[in-house]
Order: sequence, then structure tokens, then C-alpha cells
Amino acid sequence: MQLSILLWEVVAEPTERYPSCHCSVLTELENGDLLVGYYAGEGEARPDAAWVLARRRPDAPHFEPLTCVADTLGKPEGNGILFQSHSEVVLLIYGTMHGKLDGKAGPGVRWVTCDLRLKRSEDSGHTWSDAEMIEEDFGHVPRCKPVRLQNDEILFGTEFITWHSQIWGSTDDGKTWCIRGFIPGEQNQHPSLIQRDDGSILALIRPSGQHPNVLRSVSHDNGYTWSEVEITENHCPYAALDAILLQDGRIVMVWNDHPKHRNPLTLGLSQDGGKTWSHKRDLIRGEGSFHYPAIIQTNDGLIHLTFTNNRQMIDHVVLTPEWIEGDGDSGVFQDGCRLF
Repeated sequence: MQLSILLWEVVAEPTERYPSCHCSVLTELENGDLLVGYYAGEGEARPDAAWVLARRRPDAPHFEPLTCVADTLGKPEGNGILFQSHSEVVLLIYGTMHGKLDGKAGPGVRWVTCDLRLKRSEDSGHTWSDAEMIEEDFGHVPRCKPVRLQNDEILFGTEFITWHSQIWGSTDDGKTWCIRGFIPGEQNQHPSLIQRDDGSILALIRPSGQHPNVLRSVSHDNGYTWSEVEITENHCPYAALDAILLQDGRIVMVWNDHPKHRNPLTLGLSQDGGKTWSHKRDLIRGEGSFHYPAIIQTNDGLIHLTFTNNRQMIDHVVLTPEWIEGDGDSGVFQDGCRLF
């Protein structure tokens, strides 16, 4: 397969209604449509922040215009995650912020004032149900996509006010959810979950404690208990990451490989279940922030990822897994320019 970046595009240009955006997620539907969702508005934790969705149909030249999925009057929408059930119902699990609209961290609207709610779509994301409450108590913030386990259960993780990631599970294809575990040790949030061939579940985790490094934990009982987090050798500036299990069993992680800055944006490839990373390659570097990536592998074997480009746009990139194994600057972007 060609070692190539096949596509690099903007999901949607900034508009008067949506001048700022952040925290994208993406999923491929059974019909082949690609959905990308994120919150957008005046800014993070601003009262007009809505959760929006863009669709790219197979063979379409670009994404369709944004549609608004959630926009609670006077309350900011926060992070969301997407998942399609066996019955082809699309789930959006997200948080709405409550409290005063201004103020320093603590008294004002912040991530610790989020509830956790769910919307469903039975027509591939064109129309949505009213919101259902998963957890009214504040403090849960989803980030990375759910994972379906070998036993058909579904898991996802949340940031939580204890600073130890909580693991939610569903045994009925996403109809109901409950907390089944947490990840102990150094403070952590936003785990990306992968079930390996041996049945163990690997969590690659955003740090929130003393060490600016990617964290790692493992569960051997479908997410009920977890090992104390390990501090890996990969830098991470307390920013979100994401990871996928490729069809061939290798693992790809995307993150900011720097202890302080949200650049570069790096892709890493592991051939031993996430213990070591035999190949690392920067996708974009230079001035600015290129962060909060989301990543999937589509049925055709290609890698799709999205990330926040300086809080103004969400970029969408398509590449082959083999590109990560390459070297040099071919295809890499720096300071807004592609290097050849």
C-alpha cells in the first residue's frame, strides 16, 4: 500500500454562529457515512456552545453543512462521543454545563459542572431524540470513543471530579449504562480503551497529575478493576489523546508528543500491545495548537483522524497505516505549509 497522506481538509469553516470549535469525535456508520461531531460557538464554556455534527457520504467531495444536535438554552454543551449500536441506532453521549456563566474555575461553569446525557438517532444521525439523563450528578466528562468488547458489552471512560477516570459499561447494546470501575494511581482522565487479542483491555490515558507523560493501565476483567497507572516514556502536555486497534492487531496512538506544548501532533505505532512504540512520526508541527485528536480505522483499512486546529477549525486527515512507518518530512505540515 502507498505510504501516503491521502486527504487533508477542514470539516467546516468558522462562521458567525460557530467562530470557535473544539473536541471532535468521529465514527463510520454501517452505511459508510462518516460523522464528525464537536462543540462549537463563541468558545469553551460559553452559553452559546452547541454540539454540532458534520456528515461526509461515501465518495462525496466534502462534508455537508453542520447540523445542530444539542443546544440547551443558556447552557454550554461540552464533550460528546458517538457510537452506533448493533441495531444501527446512533448514540450521542455528552455533557451539558450548569451554573453561573462566568467566574474563575470553581464557582463558574466548568467541566466539573457537567451532567452526563444521551441522545439517540434511528436514521443515521439525521434526526435525534430528546435528551435522556445518564447521570444527573455533576463531574463526568466523556472524551474518547466507546469500545465494543469481545463479549458484546460496550465501555467508555470519563474524566471525573476525583481525577481518576471512571469506566462506564452497557450490557444491552447501549440502552442503559452504569459505572463498573475506575482507574487508580496517579491522577488521570480521558482514557482511550482498546481490547487486545488476549481479552485484556488497555487504557492509554491523558495525565492530570505530576508527570506530563501518557499513562497506561490494564484491566483483565472487562473493565471492573484496573491496574495502577504506569507512567510511559511518551511526553504529553496534559492534553487529550486517542488510540485504535488496527485490523492487523497493531495499535496506533495519536497525541501531542511534548511535555508543555500542544504540538507537534504525533502518530505512534505499537506492535506489542501498546508496551512500546516502534515508529513515531509527526503529522503537524510549528506554531499554534493542534490537539484533541480522534482516530478510527474505516472498513477499507484507512486511518481517519480529526483534531482541533487552533480552536478555529477541525481538520480531517486520511492516511495509510504505513505512512507512520515512513520517515522524513514528506506530507508533514509545518506552520501552515506542507513539506515535500
